[in-house]
Amino acid sequence: MRAPARVHVLSLGGTISMAQDATGLRAAPADAPDAGLVSPVPEDVEVTHVPVANVGSPSVRPAQLAEVLERARDAVAGGAAGVVVTHGTDTLEESAFLLNRYWDLEAPLVLTGAMRPANAPGADGPANLRDAVRTALAPSARGLGVLAVFDSLVHLADRVTKVSSRSVDAFASEPSGPVALVGERDLRLVYRPTDRSALLGGALPDRLPRVPVLALGLGDDAELLDALAPDALEGLVVEGVGMGHVPERAVGRLRALTARGVPVVVATRVPSGGTSLNHYDYPGSEVDLIRAGCVMAGALTPHSARLLLQALVADGADADRISREFEAFGY
Repeated sequence: MRAPARVHVLSLGGTISMAQDATGLRAAPADAPDAGLVSPVPEDVEVTHVPVANVGSPSVRPAQLAEVLERARDAVAGGAAGVVVTHGTDTLEESAFLLNRYWDLEAPLVLTGAMRPANAPGADGPANLRDAVRTALAPSARGLGVLAVFDSLVHLADRVTKVSSRSVDAFASEPSGPVALVGERDLRLVYRPTDRSALLGGALPDRLPRVPVLALGLGDDAELLDALAPDALEGLVVEGVGMGHVPERAVGRLRALTARGVPVVVATRVPSGGTSLNHYDYPGSEVDLIRAGCVMAGALTPHSARLLLQALVADGADADRISREFEAFGY
C-alpha cells in the first residue's frame, strides 16, 4: 500500500487562530495554537503541524519568516509534497512576497488565513486551509513558487494584494487576476505565469535593512528627510502619485540621497497601473526622478517594493543590479 502524501503546516497566528468574545467582537489569539486549524482532508493525505508563532500579522518578524523558510525546506527534504503557512491577512501579501525571494524549491509553499475568527459563525478558516492543503499537493502548483490561497482562488505571491478589510473575498491579483482555482486533485490554471523575477535563494535574513516607505502627496516636499542622520537610511521607497510622481520640491532631497549611494525606489499609491518610465517629463515626474537616480517600482505596491529593496540591499546589490531587478516588474 502506498504511503499517504504528506503536507506540513506551519502556523504564525492571525485571525484563523483567533477567537472572538460573546458579542462577536474583540478577536484575539486563542490559547491553543491549533485553534482554527481543523479542516477535512482526503483520507490518503497526512497533515502534520508545527506552531511557529501565534500573533497578529502586523507583529510577524523577519526572524520568524526565516524560521518558516528553514522548517519548510526541512519538511520538503523529509518527504513532504508541499508546505502550508497559516498567517494573518493584514501582512500576508508581504510575507508571501518576501518568502518568494528565497523559496527555490519545486514544491509549493502556500500561505492562507481567515477573515473570520475560528469560533465565528461561518468561519472561513477551515475551507481556506483545506484549499491550501489541496494546492500544496497539486501537480500544477509545482514550480510556481510561493502562493496565496483564499476563497478557493490561488494567487501568485508577487501579484497578490489585500483589497478588503472585511470581506471573506479579501484578496486580488494585479494586474492579472488569480492564477488558478482550487480543484479537488489539481489546480485549474487560468493562465501560465512567466518566469519568476528576483529569486535570491539562500537564507532569509533575521534582520532586514532600514528601508521606510515615505508617502508624498499634495504639499509634501519630503522635509522629514532633513531631520534624519546621514546614516539613518539604508534605502528609501517613496509612495508617489499617478505613474510615480512627487512634488517638484521633493526631487532635490531624493537626488541628495541617491548621490550618497542610498537607493531610492518610487512606487505609486494608485492601486492599478503601476509606475511608468517615460510618459511624463516635468519636475517631479518619473523621467525627472529617473534622472535624479531613482528607480521606478513598476507593478509593485510600495510595501512590496520596500521588501524587494530590503532583500537586495541585504544581499549586497549595487545600484545597477537594483535597477535591473526592478525592471522585471515594470510595465
